[in-house]
Amino acid sequence: MQGLSSYYNPARIRALASRLAAGSFDVVHTHGYFASTFARLALLLLRGPAVIHHIHTTDLNFKARNRRIESLLSLCSDRVVCVSQAVGRVAEESLGVHSQKIRVVYNTAFADGESSTEHAAGGQDVLSRLYPEDFVILSIASLTRNKGHDVLLTAMKELLPRHNNIRGVIVGEGPERRFLEDRIGSLGMNGRVLLAGMRQDVLPFLRRADVVVLSTIGREGLSVALIEGAAAGRPLVGSDLGGIPEVIEHGVNGLLFRPGDSRELVRALERLITDPELRERMGQRSRTLYVNRFSREVMIGRIEQMYDEILQGRADAI
Repeated sequence: MQGLSSYYNPARIRALASRLAAGSFDVVHTHGYFASTFARLALLLLRGPAVIHHIHTTDLNFKARNRRIESLLSLCSDRVVCVSQAVGRVAEESLGVHSQKIRVVYNTAFADGESSTEHAAGGQDVLSRLYPEDFVILSIASLTRNKGHDVLLTAMKELLPRHNNIRGVIVGEGPERRFLEDRIGSLGMNGRVLLAGMRQDVLPFLRRADVVVLSTIGREGLSVALIEGAAAGRPLVGSDLGGIPEVIEHGVNGLLFRPGDSRELVRALERLITDPELRERMGQRSRTLYVNRFSREVMIGRIEQMYDEILQGRADAI
């Protein structure tokens, strides 16, 4: 709806309420702070549809005023959906959302680990630079400081003297690209670590990867990249923070390390480099975890179950 630039304008809230009323909705499911605040204020005027608010991140660095708004509006929400247990804890502890309102519904990745024919051959410009004997360490993450790419580069530099067949591929784009290019050069790893840029066709990279790594140093509600790695049946390595331990069960389908600790990352990667049977076993368990916890069918089923629960509860109350 055009013109919704501020939820401090009562006229715009009434206009949105009119639009929602015209739709005769049973459920309104909101995403994002601004949109959800606007929608829930408008829905207070309707007192009709069930209201669900969806929180996708632990990065909730709100001002005190915004925290109060969120806390109050959560009282008017039937449910607050969080994409991980970690996000749920932040919603409860930082935003004051009551635990009884919170439901955890994990995000999914692409459908069942498959890609379209259009994308199936993607990434060949980068993948063609890899050799069959290369041990490929894949990271899929935006090139921002909090993703901790430098931790991975430092670990790879330490591993190279003992394992000169390792190659790194980083898929993503962002403001740290120039820094990472310079850092790769200063470490003497030009050609050893490839920056693939932003890609829609991540599955070819996952198929070529021996391990998927996410070395985040802060703010990680739930990593879709790691879920994609699990869907592709790859062993995973990640920082022990946020929602990452909900995708990586340490010692089962991957390994966790302390955020920012490149030495721990070296030890985790070395275990996987030197033990192909461990890689195979962890990859299989990643796939099982994806099917049971993160698949599209599971996510949709939980959302539908929540809708039914809310609507049945309302019907019973009449």
